[in-house]
Amino acid sequence: MFTLPDRPSAWALNAEGSPQELARRTADWMRTALHRPVVLYVWLHDGYAYAARYAFADRDETLSQLYNRQYAPDGQAAALTEAGHVHGRGWIQTTGLPAPDLYLHIRGNLDRAALPSGIQATTQRGPITGVWYE
Repeated sequence: MFTLPDRPSAWALNAEGSPQELARRTADWMRTALHRPVVLYVWLHDGYAYAARYAFADRDETLSQLYNRQYAPDGQAAALTEAGHVHGRGWIQTTGLPAPDLYLHIRGNLDRAALPSGIQATTQRGPITGVWYE
């Protein structure tokens, strides 16, 4: 995507000041972000990943996500659209999906993570086709 969203995400940095102050605040923001736990959630159907979402796992904040209608369960995309789980240019949001099937720990301390109950950990990320957005 080559445009900024209409409203900044919850993890955006809003700062004013001298170049030195902005550099310090940016470094602090990046240090904080890099220490947060990140996971990849994956939803499966008939052996294929049809949806995935990278998230800060401590506060369940989405970084990037995808939904691939081609591999999704029949009728699910229409139901999610009807329920209002669509954003921007028709992007179906993973927030309307049931609990993910798998998660992959990307980085950070998982002790600080709030993972959904009952999902399995995996150690490998297979191919996940589609366009990522957020």
